[in-house]
Amino acid sequence: MLKDMKVASFFAGCGGLDLGFRQAGYEVIWANEFDEAIHKTYQFNHPNTCLCKSDIRTLKAADIPDCDGFIGGPPCQSWSEGGKQLGLEDERGQLFFDYIRLIKEKCPKFFLIENVQGIINDKHFSTFLLFLSTLENAGYVVSYSLLNAADYHIPQDRHRVFIVGFLKKLNCTFDFPKPLGKPYITLKKAIGDIVESPRSYTNENVIQEYGRWLNHDIFMGPWDAKFMARNRVRSWDETSFTIQAQAKNCPLHPQAPKMKYISQNQRVFLQGAEHLYRRLSVRECARIQTFPDNFRFFYKNVQDGYKMVGNAVPPRLAKFLALSIKEALFSIQVRKSETSNVLVAYYKNDYQLQQTLRNRLYYVRAGLRRGALQIPVGMAYPIYLLLHNRSNKFLFRIIPEYPKLMSASGLKKLGFMPSGKEYFAFRLESPLSTNLAGMDLSKVRIKGKNRNIAIPYITTIQELISE
Repeated sequence: MLKDMKVASFFAGCGGLDLGFRQAGYEVIWANEFDEAIHKTYQFNHPNTCLCKSDIRTLKAADIPDCDGFIGGPPCQSWSEGGKQLGLEDERGQLFFDYIRLIKEKCPKFFLIENVQGIINDKHFSTFLLFLSTLENAGYVVSYSLLNAADYHIPQDRHRVFIVGFLKKLNCTFDFPKPLGKPYITLKKAIGDIVESPRSYTNENVIQEYGRWLNHDIFMGPWDAKFMARNRVRSWDETSFTIQAQAKNCPLHPQAPKMKYISQNQRVFLQGAEHLYRRLSVRECARIQTFPDNFRFFYKNVQDGYKMVGNAVPPRLAKFLALSIKEALFSIQVRKSETSNVLVAYYKNDYQLQQTLRNRLYYVRAGLRRGALQIPVGMAYPIYLLLHNRSNKFLFRIIPEYPKLMSASGLKKLGFMPSGKEYFAFRLESPLSTNLAGMDLSKVRIKGKNRNIAIPYITTIQELISE
């Protein structure tokens, strides 16, 4: 049943997500991409997919064929740390709501959303939570995580936020793919065999039929001050910098030595080696993004080639995510109604414990920072709080509701001493510890205690008892 799963793709671009899902055994039956400059590339590489070229703002649920899932990455420029970060004040940022609208109208079994790391920074985190709560209210359990492509055998550091949701009625459990870790894929392994010189362009029309390598073209435009403010060279034995969508910001080829430091905001090319400094070609960028060599990009201006490649989700990462979604759907099982969720968390000292009981409130870091709690939006809320410190363990009942987002200043007014910026706050029903039949707190083992006892997590009463 699962091998025939069908998906619809939004903001498809050249189809990096789509290719990864196809490689995982899905059928991409329909895709939407408004940019005319991309249409030929998409249709050539995805000949069995129906390409809709309409503006997403005009689409209705009836325009989309029945399918199992939606995949797509709304425009990232509104949230990118390298841009103006206008968020919802930018029309492109508002397209996020159009994607959510279609999810609500069509109700696929699952959806996947990809975006840049900037969408979870302090400036945009409240908006990000609004997106999650809107999806939860539409009937989905929503999980999110920040993934680095390098951890999945992709030869570049590329941090992106992924949101995955499943219909609540499916009652399935989703886990993001576990990082594969070292050894990382180096530039030598990724592009070391491309030894031919690339074809150089600035604004002239690109010659599409030429040479051994498809799209082995480079942009020869000038280097601006912002680009020269940092080293842009990674060595052959390293992973690449993030492949960018703007040609002028493309990383430099590893044949060159690393740029020389002059001051905090100035680097220069090493004297005598200036001829070695060039941008990676479109094909080399595609290799680093894990596109196969027969994946062909069509463009008249070389900058459009970089844009298509740089905006794409690496197909290899998309495949890992697609397989994790498939595993979650495969393992659907009916959960027992008596299962109760527990927030297992650490308290630093007696003072923090006293403040927690006095205010009937416990807080944990929000976001994706170290020590932050990941709360799949739409999951059954925890109704117990298990606080631990060394051998001390206390169990409290908490009000089963989505935790309130609080600032550090708000918590300090209550007598707490937080060190971060934003937190999720859970309310205790009572400051009195409780007991549960069948649970011996002294025998409960805390997950990860030997590695990092400060990281909170949510589990079930049954799992704590069985441990």
